[in-house]
Amino acid sequence: MFKKLVFTTGLAVCAAASTSAFAGGDCGDLSSAGQNLSSLNPYYYNGGDENGVTDSGIPHLPAFYGHMQTNNTYRFFNVNEMVGTMIGEGKHGMWRYQDNGTVREYLKNGGTGLPASALSSVQDPDAATLAALEANYTHHDPAGSWGTYRADGDQVNDNGTSDPSDDYLNYVDLAISHAKYDNKPGGGYDNHVPIDLPGWYCTMSGPEYPNARAAMRFAFAQDGANQVGPLGKRAGLDVKENYLNVLRLELFPDANAWVNTSGDVDVIDYQPVDAKRTPYELYLVERPFFNEEYLFYVIVFADSNQRGRNFSYVRPDGAYYEHLMERKANGEDLPWFNTRLNKRHPKFAIQPEESASNGYGHQHKGKRRATPVNLFGTHHPGGVNPATGNNYTIPNGACPAMGGDYGAAYYGAAWPNNYQEITPLCDAVMVDIKAFINLDGADWNDTGKYLANATVNGQQNVGDHDSDGNPQTRGYVDVPGQYGAYTDPYLLNKGTKNPEAFTATGTQSKYYVESQEAVSAKESLPFTPGL
Repeated sequence: MFKKLVFTTGLAVCAAASTSAFAGGDCGDLSSAGQNLSSLNPYYYNGGDENGVTDSGIPHLPAFYGHMQTNNTYRFFNVNEMVGTMIGEGKHGMWRYQDNGTVREYLKNGGTGLPASALSSVQDPDAATLAALEANYTHHDPAGSWGTYRADGDQVNDNGTSDPSDDYLNYVDLAISHAKYDNKPGGGYDNHVPIDLPGWYCTMSGPEYPNARAAMRFAFAQDGANQVGPLGKRAGLDVKENYLNVLRLELFPDANAWVNTSGDVDVIDYQPVDAKRTPYELYLVERPFFNEEYLFYVIVFADSNQRGRNFSYVRPDGAYYEHLMERKANGEDLPWFNTRLNKRHPKFAIQPEESASNGYGHQHKGKRRATPVNLFGTHHPGGVNPATGNNYTIPNGACPAMGGDYGAAYYGAAWPNNYQEITPLCDAVMVDIKAFINLDGADWNDTGKYLANATVNGQQNVGDHDSDGNPQTRGYVDVPGQYGAYTDPYLLNKGTKNPEAFTATGTQSKYYVESQEAVSAKESLPFTPGL
């Protein structure tokens, strides 16, 4: 059975390691106010009995409550009956980004850096260089906390001397086809589909998301977690070095993805995306940010046509592109991808039931180009809060307008292993934070799910009274007697008989066409922050 968590926060103390205003200021202090429910016993509702069952013998399931925030806007991730729900604000603004097929690996805390002269050989290393990479560099260094991060452009450390011979590498960028990943659990990425789609993301939490950590660590350990769809794979969301954990979400029926269709950066006109003609996949992901664990909402769009050029792109340069070309040269039938940068904003299909015109002169049918707003976000006024006299959480209200490292001097939109030319198009897309996931990996429309004859560890559950060992025949106990005999004079005068009337004899046996294992929970992931 599931074991109760012992909550510890261990929230990292920020080190001024980056060049950004983000890390130089309050370091993304996005802790949540109010009561922390993440330490609540997940079986609080039955008195803490993790072995409790219903009268029909179905095991009780743990319940978790978590919350997180950015910019004083709160979201809630809860788990009940193995359904995870992510509820926050409607029309949350998103930024576009695209991973470039590489992993940024930082020098570990206490590690020995490769000499700067080794940079040209890290993609195709000899045995000694590969061993050094495996021992000293990592995509995520929990022990190093903020201090492991180095801003994009700060690759070479001069070791505090003027002698270039002792310079070493603070980080390296390795293509996902690199030999370092060949022996990872599940194999490497040599046969991975081309990473040719952007994601659109926004930050959901602060570092280590302490007030939602219990719920998230539980969710990430379940069978429904880390299941990446075809569009998510084309965006690289299954590359574990970049995405530590992912949950694929489904929007509630009345929730939508939205696109600004105005055609004017100073005009706001969001219309719902038609998911049939512009398909998308939605995720809640855990990804290192400044070497700390954060949660992000990510949506991936694609053209309905595999050869559509709206979203597909691979830069025709670098180690990752060379890897793809080598696979083609070796006769592999790779899926098509686009190598020409689409310099125009991508088009989205709009739901057809919208009105034909918005009064501003733009049509709401067919496909419309996404229009960014040139702001950090429509919910970020920037500057000083007149009510407090203090800066807002985001004092700079401008969109970064380029991809790349958010902590770099050039002010990129996301992560260092992103294409700079895939610009964020800030708030051109919005998504409602109203989504769910079946954490056991099975939908509720399964005809055999949640039936009373569900087995527990392959055995008849304790609610079955026939003790025959066969879960498809289930015994019930009743009180002998006649049931359903009408007493209403109207019915008696008409001589009406109840077709449902029956005589009980004390026991009944029912045959279930289907039999499944009861829905159950797996142990949470290790709870220590950073693991």
